[in-house]
Amino acid sequence: MTDRTSRRGWWRAGLALLAMVCGTAGAAEAQRAPRRPQPPAGAAQQGGRADSTRALSKDSRTYQWSAPDSAMRALLDKEGYNKVQYQGDTVKFNATSRLLTLKGKPSAVQRDETLLLGDSIQYNDSTKKVVATGDTVLLRDPSAQDTDDFVANGRIEYDLESRQGLTGAFSTSVVSGQRLFLSAKQSTFLSDTLVSGRHVVFAKNGSFTYCDHAEPHFHFTTRDMKFVSQNVMVARPGVLYIGEVPVFWIPFFFQDVRSGRRSGMLTPNFGVAELFRNSPSYRRSVQNIGYFFAINDYMNAEMSMDWRSGARSSEIDPGFLRTNADLRYRWVNRFVTGEVATSYMALRNGTTNQSWTWNHNQDFSKTTKLTARLNWVQNTQIQRNTTVNPMAANATIRSQLNYQTKVGPASINVGGSRVQYPGRPQVDMDFPQLNVTTGTLEAGPVSWTPSLRLGISGSSRIDQGLQFPFVYDARAGGGVDSSRFNASRRNLQFGFDTPIKLWDFQWQNSFSVTEQFRDYPEQREIIGVRDTSQRSIRVFARTFETNVDWTTAFNLPRFFQGTWNLSPSISVANVDAGGLFVRTERSGGKWVMQRKRLSYALSASPTLYAMLPGIGPIAKLRHSITPAISYSYSPAASVSDEYLSAIGRTRVGYLGALAQNRVALSMSTNLEAKLKTQADSSAEEQARKIKLLSLTFSSLSWDFVRADSTGNGFTDRTFSISGRTDLLPGLDFRTSYDLFQGDPASDTATFSPYRTDMGVTFSLNSKSAIFGFIGRLLGKEVADLADSASINPRQTASQENITRQSRQMNAAGGGAMRGMQAALPGPGEGWNLNIQYNAARQRAPRGNGLVIDVDPVKLCEPFRSQGIAAYERCFLNAQTSPPTGVGNGQSAIGAPFVRQPPVQSVNANMSFGITQNWSAQWSTQYDLERARFASQQIGLQRQLHDWSAVFSFSQTPSGNFAFNFFIALKAQPDLKFNYDRQTYRSSNF
Repeated sequence: MTDRTSRRGWWRAGLALLAMVCGTAGAAEAQRAPRRPQPPAGAAQQGGRADSTRALSKDSRTYQWSAPDSAMRALLDKEGYNKVQYQGDTVKFNATSRLLTLKGKPSAVQRDETLLLGDSIQYNDSTKKVVATGDTVLLRDPSAQDTDDFVANGRIEYDLESRQGLTGAFSTSVVSGQRLFLSAKQSTFLSDTLVSGRHVVFAKNGSFTYCDHAEPHFHFTTRDMKFVSQNVMVARPGVLYIGEVPVFWIPFFFQDVRSGRRSGMLTPNFGVAELFRNSPSYRRSVQNIGYFFAINDYMNAEMSMDWRSGARSSEIDPGFLRTNADLRYRWVNRFVTGEVATSYMALRNGTTNQSWTWNHNQDFSKTTKLTARLNWVQNTQIQRNTTVNPMAANATIRSQLNYQTKVGPASINVGGSRVQYPGRPQVDMDFPQLNVTTGTLEAGPVSWTPSLRLGISGSSRIDQGLQFPFVYDARAGGGVDSSRFNASRRNLQFGFDTPIKLWDFQWQNSFSVTEQFRDYPEQREIIGVRDTSQRSIRVFARTFETNVDWTTAFNLPRFFQGTWNLSPSISVANVDAGGLFVRTERSGGKWVMQRKRLSYALSASPTLYAMLPGIGPIAKLRHSITPAISYSYSPAASVSDEYLSAIGRTRVGYLGALAQNRVALSMSTNLEAKLKTQADSSAEEQARKIKLLSLTFSSLSWDFVRADSTGNGFTDRTFSISGRTDLLPGLDFRTSYDLFQGDPASDTATFSPYRTDMGVTFSLNSKSAIFGFIGRLLGKEVADLADSASINPRQTASQENITRQSRQMNAAGGGAMRGMQAALPGPGEGWNLNIQYNAARQRAPRGNGLVIDVDPVKLCEPFRSQGIAAYERCFLNAQTSPPTGVGNGQSAIGAPFVRQPPVQSVNANMSFGITQNWSAQWSTQYDLERARFASQQIGLQRQLHDWSAVFSFSQTPSGNFAFNFFIALKAQPDLKFNYDRQTYRSSNF
């Protein structure tokens, strides 16, 4: 049947009932455990499900319409009419009461796509009421793709005049992040006459669940619920059931269900122990009490507060109140993103700390980009002592700024960095750092590739490695006052390279300026240039060294290119390793100059290889050696006494002016395996290779003239070896040696190799190539080794997550100093292991010169009298950053030797799936020198169908630790049972 006006009441009834469905969808948090929605009697099923997963009613074919005859088809095809179809076993219309009654198994009314089914449907055109009754009454709107059918048990009544309705028990499901199944025993719904499209639903004895099983694992029940569509949902009270067992009760629900980002309260973070303290010594703490502001589509902000009780406080843990503010912005069509955050912490002992963070990324054009990550902390000691996040406790407070653009053929990159150390006042800054490079500029046979670089770096408020750390002033009334010296240093580097190439001839030109300025007093031993018996000690208020240099070289065309790769060259080099022009505090700031001399060189870099027979899964082995051999000769020259005096050297025993007749050798070697493949494999697959072993050796030089003079011809100060293999794709091995006891430019130096550094890093997992290789040797079917190697990351997923969080740590904001959850593997990820071993030590100095010890054990020994907490805090801070002296203990000639203690540590991270649902993660840092753990992080996770249970423990190097256990609902992670315990201390842990 078709009708333009009189049937409009049916359409309004369908819309009203559909509005109730939408309203129920928003009331996702105040319903009762639903039963499986049953289609109406007589509905035909398309198919069934074999498992226990709950089927959706709308996935079933619920009703078959009779084929229309020619008259009906003509009516249905008319344009400009709203089409309403009626169907039932019997249809009665009472003209007096204007009552239309449909009966059948079932009866159906369809307006466009909206379908209403029931055993009996009545519409009274006089009272404007519609009643649908039956064992099951179904309302469906196919346009609402995220909503299942609305299924009522018994009847649905709706008054079109008052726009109010009543229904008995009903069930449905909607998508709210995940699909939400809900039901209620009784509900009343009405339309808001003031706001178009808004509907209000009142429900009694409702429940809801996110579990899609026919017998849900959990559900929430509520007695009363009010839902205002597109606005808000309120329900009371709420009970959480696990199975059929009630486990949790809350007095009411309240949720903003408006679409999009909305302002609202943040979810506080606290555990059961905050409500019911489980020990007299427990210190309560609450985090993330605040409010979120959705300012507009481009910005949002939040303000939060963290509180820790001051009861039973200690010197290290007096309790605190921290306020946080965050402003985030994102303007996509302007390519601008960023955030501004600040935190202010007030401790109960009166000390305060303020921190700021600004992150900004902006693309001005395809070639112009600005990236800023700025962090500043007022008191790094407080920042470290009040965090239970191991990454925040270990990580430096780093700021970085970078601007890059392109002007014509020139690429310009300018930026810098700033570093603060946890627990230390020292600040390191590299700013500005400028680099200008161009592509090759060609004009006929001439090509020019200029580049420019400028870098200024420095440190301020240096507190370690100083000979005179305090300034002493006489008091007016007698006595002496002492204050910490505000020590600082600055380094400058400037370079301009301008290579010009004419056919195969190349002319290298390089100009450079370097300066080291140390603004703190330090002593120097002054030795006579020609008479070493003339010695004196002077203390300079500040020391400096400036070098200005120019070098040039001519590279001739290569010979035997592709085989021996012979390359001759002629260069103009300095006699001494220093700059052409030099000024220091020893020269009184006056410039002194050295001479230059010609140097003739010939280098070769062939590649030698051999093919060896394979074994097992290996078809062939290829062993290659790539040496880099060079020979150079420079005639003897002289260096003035003024120059030697300025750099602190003496004429006696000086080897720099000797003729140079040198041979240098560096080498790399690779052992590669070509794997066997199936007979029908493609040529590309047959060419797959893996590196069994790769070794690289740094350069070693032998000078024949120096060997005749001193008996030893080695000239390099250091030598290093590094290696890696594809069998362990994460494996890196390195070791470094200091070759001389003393200065190799002097004949008093003794050749005595001494290991100064060693490091090993490797990663393993269940898919590592080494296991596949062993399996093939044993005749097992395994994945291709090349494929296995390609999927083995150099770091595990957990380690990459930790590294990323450490690198991107913000100094301010709500989440900066809070605990970090363990990075746990997902189901089926197998196991991953990452181990890093690092060892560094210094060679003991020779002679009776002044030695400055920065050993934390000796430095902090006086603090033992103040208690173990003070000693541990001093020791931890002393290990945070390197001291003032140059790395490896090397310092300026005649300056004090800065001696550091040996360092030896192991960092390990392991994650593995115990079973399909159980997974674990453990990361630790172990100090081998002190035989103690520096930090720990342990996580254990149990995956359930609807829940995640996580146990975690973390301990920072400062001794702070946190214990956390919670069970969280996957669909709503804020719905969780949480137990937190945090302890701030600095003791002998």
